[in-house]
Amino acid sequence: MWLLVIVSLIVLLLVSYFFIRNKKYKVEQDSSIYKPKDFLLSKSERTVYNALCSVGYRHNMKVFPKMKLTDFVWVPRENRNAYLKIQGKFVDFLMVDRYRLHPKLAIFIDNRENKAKMSSKMAIKSTLDAAGIKLIILPSEYSLDVSKIIEIVEKTVGDYYDHIKRAT
Repeated sequence: MWLLVIVSLIVLLLVSYFFIRNKKYKVEQDSSIYKPKDFLLSKSERTVYNALCSVGYRHNMKVFPKMKLTDFVWVPRENRNAYLKIQGKFVDFLMVDRYRLHPKLAIFIDNRENKAKMSSKMAIKSTLDAAGIKLIILPSEYSLDVSKIIEIVEKTVGDYYDHIKRAT
């Protein structure tokens, strides 16, 4: 009887030892596969970013790429469904007031090849409309045309500031 208990304890200790050792090995092995990317933005995204920065500089705005809606849209704690609705959604660029970092304008590049992104477009639009943040849906064919990007953004930013001046 005691022999059976001792053998069971030894087997249990051996199994736990190999389990812990194997788990440690997997963690160490997985951590070596991560490397930094060579770039944050693709070529077309970089072109849009540079155009937005030039417009933003003239209007005292900063540009942030790849922003999740939950990072700049407030949702009440008691409304968990509203939070879950926007949790995985993002915009390609966010233009904010340079000094207060208040969100002013979001840019969404309309890439029809990315089905997941396109399925979230209407939820993003309705959320930003409700939050009072302007949204530009930029067709992907404009993403390399700097003058067209600047023209669209300048018009939207100009309309925004005209609206503010009329309200005050």
